[in-house]
Amino acid sequence: MRLAKILFVVVTAALVIGGHAGLWLSDRYPDDLKLKLTILNAIGWAVILLPALAVSRWAAQHRGPSDPSSSRDSRTDHRPN
Repeated sequence: MRLAKILFVVVTAALVIGGHAGLWLSDRYPDDLKLKLTILNAIGWAVILLPALAVSRWAAQHRGPSDPSSSRDSRTDHRPN
C-alpha cells in the first residue's frame, strides 16, 4: 500500500511538472498568461494539499504509535510488572 501511495505522488508530480514545462515551452500563450496560470495552479495545489497534510498529521497524532506490537495501552493495564 505504501508503494502505491508513493507511486501516485510521483506520477501526479510528474504530470504537473510536465504540464508546466509544456506550458512554458509553448509559443501559443504570452508570458504574463503563463505566469498567471502557473500561480493559479500553485495556489490550487496549496489549497488542496496543505489542509490534507494538516488533517493527516492531526489524525496520526490521535491514532498513536503505528507499531502493531504496542497496540495495548500500558496506562489501562493494571497488572503488576
